[in-house]
Amino acid sequence: MNPLSDDLQVRNNSSVGPWWPALILLSIVPLLYPAVPPLTDLPAHMSRFLVQMDAGRSPDIARWYGFHWNLIPNLGTDLLAWMLEPVLGLEPTMKAIATLIVALQTAGYVLLSRAAHGRVQAPALFALPLAYGYPFQYGFINFTFATALATLAVALWISPPMAARPVLRWLVFCPIACVIWISHLAGWAILCVIIGCCELAARHERTGRFWKSVASGFIAASCLLLPQALSLLWPDAPAHMPSAGFFLIPEKLYFLANVLSDRWAVLDVGSALLLAALIYVIWRSRSFALHRGLALTAIVLFVLFWLMPAWVMGSFYADMRLTPTIFAMAVIAAKPKLPTTRLRWLALAGLTFFCIRLAGTTASMMLWDKQFRQELAVLDKLPRGSQLVSFSAIECRPFVLQGRLRDMHIVSFALTRRHAFANDQFALSGGQLLQIHNPAAGTFDRDPSSIQTGEPCQGSIPIRDSAAKVPAAIPHLWVVWHSMESHLPGWTVLTRSGNSVLYLRGPSLN
Repeated sequence: MNPLSDDLQVRNNSSVGPWWPALILLSIVPLLYPAVPPLTDLPAHMSRFLVQMDAGRSPDIARWYGFHWNLIPNLGTDLLAWMLEPVLGLEPTMKAIATLIVALQTAGYVLLSRAAHGRVQAPALFALPLAYGYPFQYGFINFTFATALATLAVALWISPPMAARPVLRWLVFCPIACVIWISHLAGWAILCVIIGCCELAARHERTGRFWKSVASGFIAASCLLLPQALSLLWPDAPAHMPSAGFFLIPEKLYFLANVLSDRWAVLDVGSALLLAALIYVIWRSRSFALHRGLALTAIVLFVLFWLMPAWVMGSFYADMRLTPTIFAMAVIAAKPKLPTTRLRWLALAGLTFFCIRLAGTTASMMLWDKQFRQELAVLDKLPRGSQLVSFSAIECRPFVLQGRLRDMHIVSFALTRRHAFANDQFALSGGQLLQIHNPAAGTFDRDPSSIQTGEPCQGSIPIRDSAAKVPAAIPHLWVVWHSMESHLPGWTVLTRSGNSVLYLRGPSLN
């Protein structure tokens, strides 16, 4: 079968053509080279998995960290690590998890197009790079894992064989909803929104009665509420953090323009504008039909994006996480009604866009991997089990613009490779199961204490003040300089590599 045929059609509705494995294999190419995928938050997840799997056996780890299992809706990759780490080891497990997320999301986009239109449509190719969207690049691995599962689940929900058996579908989706809820609460919420929109649109199209469609759709999709209902019965449910940061319009515009944020702003913003232009054309053109459920999903998620705060129950960048799904649903909803020649050109354009994004992402990850190796070389001089405080010294500019820095949590490698203390760990009630107890570090014991401004900002250099306040019980300081390196009184350079400098407490010789 020619992959550039009319609409990349599947041979029939029950089997996928031979090009399907090639799309998955292509999608994971950027992750093949790096030893650990250079995703911003991923090292912090990895160090949490280390504490989880160590279970108090290492004295160096146990004196600072604890881990107690509980039921929270943020355990997707935590449970995967529990299964994979004893077999693969810690760092290969992180690579396997990241690769799995991209493969599942790619499969989800393709199968959703197939389920919505009967066969895979050419516009779906433009959605495939969104598997490497901003949430994934930022290392939100539980969220992106849950979103990938949700996309696959929606494809199953709207597939004709399942739609024809509503009772069976209701029973099947009780455990599916529970799995996605446990993986990540926001991923489960996206699942509910997409299925709710698809049910409402399909029923309204058949009956023309809005409120009847709402009521019957709610009953049909009520199985999705099972995990949330069961969670109310859990005896030891942790409290969640508050929500904040409403209507930060400049940041929201930035997130839309950087839905494919990676290394090169021109390429990334240009790609987002191309997707936006494509959506505008196909939604207005009579040469494209829209799947009403997926189109309604894109609209509803877009409205929610503007209404949501930046922090939801302590979870940062909550609104940004919706952007790849908004773009993907808007593109996948489209079914072209074009002549064969124009369809082939559209498919070729989609494949070209996919391959250009893959090439850029591959090059970016290779460059970040090289930088990680350089910066991590200083750990060879760090004694195992050291009391350590680490800083990422950033430039004096809005924090949202630091999103292109992938080594903001590189300090977690001090914990995973040297069993030293790492002060970039997340410890939010209802968000993680990690506990931190290191009184010697004082206020420098958790995220975001590791993020410091390293250059003059409003008349002072914040990192100098913070370095001077590091408690005397901490003998080592590790700074990754993203700004111009600054003199830190009271600290002596022990070793340096790339942007990374390891200091020892004592009179500075600089």
